Amino acid sequence: MRRTALLCGLLLCTAGGSAFARADDDTPDYSKRNSIFNTSALGPIPYASFISSDALSAYRKCLERNKVKPPSEREICQDYEYEYRAPYSMEDETVRVGKDLRQSWQRFEDRYYWRALLELNNPAMYFTHCLVDWGRNQEANKPEVVINVEKGMYPKQLDGKMPSQAVKDDLFMDSYLILPNVPNKDYCQDYTLDFVPISIPGTCIYAGGAKLFCIEGTQETLNPAAPKPLHFDYNAALQRVAKATKKAELDYQKEYQEDVLKAVKPTGKFYPLLWSNMLSGALIAPTQNLNPDPHAVLNKGNEAGGKLGGIFGLTAPVYYTQGLTSNKVTLPLRAHLLPNAKDSLQNPPGVWQLEEFKRTFPVRAQPVYERFGYTNIFSAWTRMNKLLLPEKGSAKPLRQMIYMASGFNVYLPSLVPVPMPAPILIKEYTAGLPYVGLQTHFTWNSVGEGYPLPRVAGTPPTQYKGMFK
Repeated sequence: MRRTALLCGLLLCTAGGSAFARADDDTPDYSKRNSIFNTSALGPIPYASFISSDALSAYRKCLERNKVKPPSEREICQDYEYEYRAPYSMEDETVRVGKDLRQSWQRFEDRYYWRALLELNNPAMYFTHCLVDWGRNQEANKPEVVINVEKGMYPKQLDGKMPSQAVKDDLFMDSYLILPNVPNKDYCQDYTLDFVPISIPGTCIYAGGAKLFCIEGTQETLNPAAPKPLHFDYNAALQRVAKATKKAELDYQKEYQEDVLKAVKPTGKFYPLLWSNMLSGALIAPTQNLNPDPHAVLNKGNEAGGKLGGIFGLTAPVYYTQGLTSNKVTLPLRAHLLPNAKDSLQNPPGVWQLEEFKRTFPVRAQPVYERFGYTNIFSAWTRMNKLLLPEKGSAKPLRQMIYMASGFNVYLPSLVPVPMPAPILIKEYTAGLPYVGLQTHFTWNSVGEGYPLPRVAGTPPTQYKGMFK
């Protein structure tokens, strides 16, 4: 009893509420939030429920406009949907989707590079890479499940306190090697041979190991032991790479988006809920695993207390413990349920600082979500990007645009010319191949009940009707 009284003293427990007053001078303005996580339920089919506050507001206006009272509201305002449900997908299945999205991008990036190199070295590479298939066809590695938290997801009042974790979808090749990963049909299709030479080899004459003279031009090469080309049409080389860029941004991008749609399509194990569309909104899938252990969640409570400081250092662990028990200490803190109907459009439930910290909580089983008042979601979204590929800095030296020119050395007294490779670096692409087009990212996020979902917009055009009672 003494220990309980002490804790109540520390928590400033009162009969009317808790020390965590919701209204204070620093309370964020949540009135403009629209897409909200509502709650989760076990049932025959575990699911998560989401609410569009704009749609809910329209529904209420319908009731007021028609002065409707239950149960007739179901008939007059039945077209005003504001709650959207989706079954839980297993974590392993969302990892599979993430892997397929990585595979889709890797296919695009790899075929773009090899098409550009093929066009640049037309027609020589046709015989070495289109008549022979060097494709390794390695599957993409599985992505790591990392809970994404970044600025813009939470109020600015928590800047510097909320742990930050960038999206870790790793949209790049798992390995950059001298051979392609994709089959040659991915970059040789619709290829036109061009026999117009853009390089004329140079020649150097040697006697007794000493260079006598060279018949060569001024174009620098990557091999100082080889003669410079007598002529090299640099502008033609640039045009050839530009032709490949156009091919990638038109045809390859279209096929990339087709691969993306295949990756995120609903299955018997994956239940995505599309909000608006992937270009302006996002696709989300409530995600769970079979791990019922709450200790990682409680550890996050300790972390929240340390990050927020002050009274939260003492109260945060107890606040989150309400997910496990209810007693004289935790009862005044039990605030993770949704607010009443009159309040839901204006204020989210609970102590906003601690509820926002639920964005760092891990993937767990649905009963853990229900007890602690949060959920995890897998999300994917497509945006227009301007990139230089590859993006990974360490990979850029391995993905240069090089024209494989050659020259000849003659070592007297022999008159037989010895071929010498004289590769030419196309410097305009040293930083990478340009790409302006769509790219689909993915990640995992956590969100507390009553709090806004990241990246989504609008309302779902379809939902899983008939699956829930």
